[in-house]
Amino acid sequence: MTADGEGHTTQIGTDSLSAHPDVARVASLLKAVGLTPPVEEDVGSVRAYLERVTQFVGATSTPLECEPLIDFSVNGRPVPCKLYWPDNSAPAGLLFYCHGGGFRHGSLAGWDAPLRQLVRSSAAAVLSIEYALAPEHPFPTAFEEVVAIVRQVIEAQAISVFKVDRFALGGDSAGANLALAAALALRDQGIALRHLLLFYGVYSKDTQARSWRRLGHFGGYGLSADSMRMYWQSYLPDGQDDWRVQPLHAELHGLPTTRLVIGDLDPLLDENIQLHRKLEACGVDASLLVLPGIIHGVLRFSELAQVVRNFIEKEGAALSTSLSKES
Repeated sequence: MTADGEGHTTQIGTDSLSAHPDVARVASLLKAVGLTPPVEEDVGSVRAYLERVTQFVGATSTPLECEPLIDFSVNGRPVPCKLYWPDNSAPAGLLFYCHGGGFRHGSLAGWDAPLRQLVRSSAAAVLSIEYALAPEHPFPTAFEEVVAIVRQVIEAQAISVFKVDRFALGGDSAGANLALAAALALRDQGIALRHLLLFYGVYSKDTQARSWRRLGHFGGYGLSADSMRMYWQSYLPDGQDDWRVQPLHAELHGLPTTRLVIGDLDPLLDENIQLHRKLEACGVDASLLVLPGIIHGVLRFSELAQVVRNFIEKEGAALSTSLSKES
């Protein structure tokens, strides 16, 4: 499915469960160099494995001229962030970004390659937020950190010496959950964003939807139902389920232009479709792009997969449009 100019969706995908050739090739490359997931899914071994994957898949990524590391203090904890500033131009605006990783994995370096491509495609700056990870820091720490950092920058209209005055928010997977929930909190505080960019987000604790039953029985499509339930248990030791955890069930009116991107082989497909329908029903300018043959978690493969570079470029152009519009 893809969205037309009015934000509606039309089918362009396939019923086949075969991954896109670009994605299959990356999987083969990872296997060929011995980068297979650890048998034991303890936090430390998975984080170490993902760092090795990062070094391999992002090896050819060319840094931007300006990529400073900046710490923000939230509730007494320094939160590391990385600013990606466009080369040779003033930015169209700033996108705050929350990486994926099941609320318990992921690092700034892991998203260098796709975020550099997004900056080059959009002419916008990006601030990547290394929010606190579970289980060491369970909910609501990460949520509070994202909200506080976004609010601090918007109120200052600056990051360090860099002036910015147009803002967007985005993320992938668990990061998309944080981005959407933060956008709702900021809306309630009267703080306006111009754009939401959400890649294959998880927006509820449900793992029983049809796409979960069809694709979530093992990790071959990038995410299993068992892993997702484990992530929720790490993030939510007290079983919380309010809108900050499950933004799919929140009141969604008043959000900015929202772009949802997901693959048709992603177990989270059904709830992304549901979120798109709810956004439209609330009068939000929302679009949904469902990519044929794409599994969960492919954003970091951008250096090795043309199909990923293509959708980053498309979303960069849409982000630029939203940030460039006169308010």
